[in-house]
Amino acid sequence: MAAFDDSADPTLGAACNRLAAWVETLPEGVTIDAASDLVEDDLALILRHLHATRHEAPGRRAADDGATTPRARASVPVTARG
Repeated sequence: MAAFDDSADPTLGAACNRLAAWVETLPEGVTIDAASDLVEDDLALILRHLHATRHEAPGRRAADDGATTPRARASVPVTARG
């Protein structure tokens, strides 16, 4: 998984790096929290999205960009397994 070292928010970048390192060790598709049905793929998707938007100003929300329609979900590759 990509590094977050160049994030606009260094504290968030460091936390994302730690989470990415933890997620990479999980077996693909493993359930992390049965109550919420959170799986490894969910965390990987969240991290890929954060990585793609890491240069935005801290605290900026999608609603701040003037968009009037919801954005389409980006197609993202599954994290590589070694």
